Amino acid sequence: MSLTLQAEVIPVFSHAGDANRLLYTPLTRPLTERGTRRYTVEYEGDEAALTAFLAKVLADAVSHELRTGDAPAFADYSFTLDYGMKGGALDLEKETILAHHRGDAGARFTIHSLRIHQRFYIFDPAQSADTPHLADRFVRDIVNPAIHTWKITRAA
Repeated sequence: MSLTLQAEVIPVFSHAGDANRLLYTPLTRPLTERGTRRYTVEYEGDEAALTAFLAKVLADAVSHELRTGDAPAFADYSFTLDYGMKGGALDLEKETILAHHRGDAGARFTIHSLRIHQRFYIFDPAQSADTPHLADRFVRDIVNPAIHTWKITRAA
Protein backbone atom coordinates (compact mmCIF):
# COMPACT_ATOMS: atom_id res chain seq x y z
CA MET A 1 0.00 0.00 0.00
CA SER A 2 1.42 3.37 -1.05
CA LEU A 3 1.56 6.27 1.36
CA THR A 4 1.82 9.96 0.45
CA LEU A 5 4.22 12.50 1.93
CA GLN A 6 4.05 16.23 1.21
CA ALA A 7 7.28 18.17 1.65
CA GLU A 8 7.88 21.89 1.16
CA VAL A 9 11.30 23.52 0.83
CA ILE A 10 11.28 27.11 2.07
CA PRO A 11 14.17 29.50 1.42
CA VAL A 12 14.99 30.92 4.85
CA PHE A 13 16.69 34.11 3.73
CA SER A 14 14.07 35.22 1.21
CA HIS A 15 11.25 37.53 2.18
CA ALA A 16 8.03 38.61 0.55
CA GLY A 17 8.75 40.67 -2.55
CA ASP A 18 6.77 42.61 -5.10
CA ALA A 19 4.41 40.21 -6.92
CA ASN A 20 4.72 42.32 -10.08
CA ARG A 21 8.08 40.66 -10.75
CA LEU A 22 6.11 37.52 -11.69
CA LEU A 23 3.89 39.30 -14.22
CA TYR A 24 4.33 40.82 -17.66
CA THR A 25 2.36 43.96 -16.78
CA PRO A 26 2.05 45.47 -13.29
CA LEU A 27 -0.98 45.16 -11.06
CA THR A 28 -2.83 48.22 -9.84
CA ARG A 29 -2.42 47.21 -6.20
CA PRO A 30 0.65 46.30 -4.13
CA LEU A 31 0.68 42.51 -3.73
CA THR A 32 3.67 40.54 -2.49
CA GLU A 33 4.77 36.95 -3.08
CA ARG A 34 6.97 34.24 -1.62
CA GLY A 35 7.99 31.14 -3.50
CA THR A 36 8.64 27.60 -2.27
CA ARG A 37 9.02 24.15 -3.83
CA ARG A 38 6.45 21.43 -3.03
CA TYR A 39 7.15 17.74 -3.41
CA THR A 40 4.47 15.03 -3.32
CA VAL A 41 5.97 11.60 -2.84
CA GLU A 42 4.05 8.34 -3.07
CA TYR A 43 6.15 5.72 -1.34
CA GLU A 44 6.31 2.53 0.69
CA GLY A 45 8.56 2.00 3.67
CA ASP A 46 10.10 4.09 6.41
CA GLU A 47 8.75 7.67 6.47
CA ALA A 48 11.57 8.92 8.72
CA ALA A 49 14.16 7.57 6.26
CA LEU A 50 12.32 9.21 3.35
CA THR A 51 12.16 12.53 5.21
CA ALA A 52 15.91 12.32 5.95
CA PHE A 53 16.58 11.55 2.26
CA LEU A 54 14.50 14.53 1.15
CA ALA A 55 16.24 16.82 3.63
CA LYS A 56 19.61 15.63 2.30
CA VAL A 57 18.87 15.99 -1.42
CA LEU A 58 16.42 18.94 -1.48
CA ALA A 59 17.39 21.36 1.27
CA ASP A 60 20.61 23.06 2.22
CA ALA A 61 20.90 22.96 6.02
CA VAL A 62 21.77 26.66 6.24
CA SER A 63 19.54 28.33 3.66
CA HIS A 64 16.45 26.09 3.49
CA GLU A 65 13.84 24.69 5.79
CA LEU A 66 12.11 21.41 4.92
CA ARG A 67 8.59 20.97 6.26
CA THR A 68 6.45 17.91 5.81
CA GLY A 69 2.67 17.72 5.91
CA ASP A 70 -0.17 19.55 4.21
CA ALA A 71 -0.08 22.78 6.24
CA PRO A 72 0.86 25.90 4.23
CA ALA A 73 4.31 27.33 4.93
CA PHE A 74 2.94 30.85 5.52
CA ALA A 75 -0.17 32.42 7.00
CA ASP A 76 -2.27 35.36 5.82
CA TYR A 77 -1.91 34.67 2.10
CA SER A 78 -4.75 35.43 -0.33
CA PHE A 79 -4.11 32.47 -2.61
CA THR A 80 -1.40 30.10 -3.79
CA LEU A 81 -0.45 29.09 -7.29
CA ASP A 82 1.13 25.66 -7.65
CA TYR A 83 2.51 24.67 -11.02
CA GLY A 84 4.65 21.80 -12.21
CA MET A 85 5.59 19.76 -15.24
CA LYS A 86 3.01 17.60 -16.99
CA GLY A 87 3.57 13.86 -16.75
CA GLY A 88 5.07 13.45 -20.23
CA ALA A 89 7.38 16.47 -20.05
CA LEU A 90 11.06 16.09 -19.22
CA ASP A 91 11.67 17.08 -15.60
CA LEU A 92 15.39 16.99 -14.89
CA GLU A 93 15.03 17.73 -11.18
CA LYS A 94 12.64 14.81 -10.77
CA GLU A 95 14.90 12.48 -12.75
CA THR A 96 17.94 13.49 -10.68
CA ILE A 97 16.13 12.88 -7.38
CA LEU A 98 14.87 9.47 -8.55
CA ALA A 99 18.33 8.50 -9.87
CA HIS A 100 19.86 9.44 -6.52
CA HIS A 101 17.27 7.27 -4.77
CA ARG A 102 17.91 4.33 -7.12
CA GLY A 103 21.64 4.62 -6.34
CA ASP A 104 21.01 4.25 -2.60
CA ALA A 105 21.04 0.47 -2.10
CA GLY A 106 20.39 0.81 1.65
CA ALA A 107 17.24 2.94 1.33
CA ARG A 108 14.48 1.79 3.67
CA PHE A 109 11.76 3.13 1.36
CA THR A 110 10.66 2.91 -2.25
CA ILE A 111 9.48 5.94 -4.20
CA HIS A 112 6.60 5.06 -6.53
CA SER A 113 5.76 8.57 -7.70
CA LEU A 114 7.24 12.06 -7.33
CA ARG A 115 5.52 15.29 -8.30
CA ILE A 116 7.29 18.64 -8.00
CA HIS A 117 5.54 22.01 -7.93
CA GLN A 118 6.73 25.56 -7.66
CA ARG A 119 4.40 27.31 -5.21
CA PHE A 120 3.82 31.05 -5.02
CA TYR A 121 2.04 32.45 -1.99
CA ILE A 122 0.37 35.75 -2.93
CA PHE A 123 -0.22 38.25 -0.12
CA ASP A 124 -2.40 41.35 -0.10
CA PRO A 125 -1.54 43.78 2.72
CA ALA A 126 -4.97 45.43 2.28
CA GLN A 127 -6.67 41.99 2.45
CA SER A 128 -9.13 42.92 -0.30
CA ALA A 129 -11.88 40.36 -0.79
CA ASP A 130 -11.42 40.33 -4.57
CA THR A 131 -7.67 39.56 -4.57
CA PRO A 132 -8.18 35.83 -5.31
CA HIS A 133 -9.84 36.89 -8.58
CA LEU A 134 -6.41 38.12 -9.71
CA ALA A 135 -5.17 34.51 -9.75
CA ASP A 136 -5.97 34.22 -13.47
CA ARG A 137 -3.37 36.92 -14.21
CA PHE A 138 -0.68 34.90 -12.45
CA VAL A 139 -1.67 31.70 -14.25
CA ARG A 140 -1.67 33.47 -17.63
CA ASP A 141 1.77 35.04 -17.11
CA ILE A 142 3.58 32.18 -15.32
CA VAL A 143 2.10 28.90 -16.52
CA ASN A 144 2.79 27.39 -19.93
CA PRO A 145 -0.27 25.16 -20.46
CA ALA A 146 1.60 23.06 -23.04
CA ILE A 147 3.98 21.69 -20.38
CA HIS A 148 2.55 22.66 -16.96
CA THR A 149 -0.29 21.65 -14.73
CA TRP A 150 -1.46 24.19 -12.16
CA LYS A 151 -3.76 24.69 -9.22
CA ILE A 152 -5.00 27.81 -7.45
CA THR A 153 -5.86 27.48 -3.77
CA ARG A 154 -7.67 30.33 -2.08
CA ALA A 155 -7.00 30.96 1.60
CA ALA A 156 -9.60 29.59 3.96
